[in-house]
Amino acid sequence: MSELLEPTRDFIIERLEDLAREIVERHWQLRPGLEQSYGKQGRARCLEDARYHLRYLSEAVGAGEPALFVHYVTWAKTMLIARNIPVEDLVANLEAMSDVLGKELPALMQIPAMDYVKSAIRGLTLANDSPSFLDPGQPLAELANQYLSALLRYNRHSASDLILRAVGNKISIKEIYCHVFEPCQYEIGRLWQSNVVSIAQEHYCTAATQFIMSQLYPYIFRSDRTCRGTIVAACVSGELHEIGARMLCDLLEMEGWNTIYLGANVPTAGVVDVLRDNHSTILAVSASMTFHIPAVREVIAAVRLASPATRILVGGYAFKIAPNLWRDVGANYWAKDASDAISLIGGLDDNVVNAL
Repeated sequence: MSELLEPTRDFIIERLEDLAREIVERHWQLRPGLEQSYGKQGRARCLEDARYHLRYLSEAVGAGEPALFVHYVTWAKTMLIARNIPVEDLVANLEAMSDVLGKELPALMQIPAMDYVKSAIRGLTLANDSPSFLDPGQPLAELANQYLSALLRYNRHSASDLILRAVGNKISIKEIYCHVFEPCQYEIGRLWQSNVVSIAQEHYCTAATQFIMSQLYPYIFRSDRTCRGTIVAACVSGELHEIGARMLCDLLEMEGWNTIYLGANVPTAGVVDVLRDNHSTILAVSASMTFHIPAVREVIAAVRLASPATRILVGGYAFKIAPNLWRDVGANYWAKDASDAISLIGGLDDNVVNAL
């Protein structure tokens, strides 16, 4: 059965648009009141949702990781309920998806795809709380709350003052990154999911944090350091969630590494060229969205071909959901957060470091 997973993924991706339209048509047939409730605009959004469902399903199937799709659907449940879309509509949409896949997929491909959909529907019956990422028991919890509050008031200057004062009071950059910036970014995402903040607010908060990070660079980059080697870090093609990789590079700089941070949406060929031109044999790759996993596979395969000795570390939310996914994409290591990545890279054997 495992040999059918990748062909099933490819079939769904190739037929995605047709499948999405059939799913919406089937959904509207099953729930004739939807037209009156949501109108043409609602139908267009339903089509957009069907595309997302299929993209997440295809990658979950291709990776052999049902948890990727179950997690996505439970996330979507919270997001839709917060926007007054009842869970029954999501269930009906997934049932329509199952019907369409049962009709359109070749017989041998139906079982894995439909099993994943059924698992997701069962998961919707379970309570799924979405607790805050700002835990009062964690270090710097009060500072994190004050910082997030300033950002949500669109007060970047107050947020910056909080951080610069904290640095002046001898709170380390690493603590600020790991206990303020990182949980606040996750919390902002949760607030958007729960319809508490808008997408514009979410973008503002992220941009403000990146600006404040740049203000800390005089504390991060030291000319008198002993360089331990060069690490290249990039978000794969299509991936726009870059702040985690940027935080990692800043913290690695403080640990004595020279980092080449390539940013978001980096094409595979560019990653390979930079590794070669800078004689780096460590690559950190980030992907948060499940449907960017093919791009992770692509860049890892290209790097393996061009530079077999390169050690590759992957991170991002997709890898948290399915802890074995890093092996499937061909990486050497996986890190759950910036602190984990720093410890892992710092523990690499001397042969790797000396090769840099």
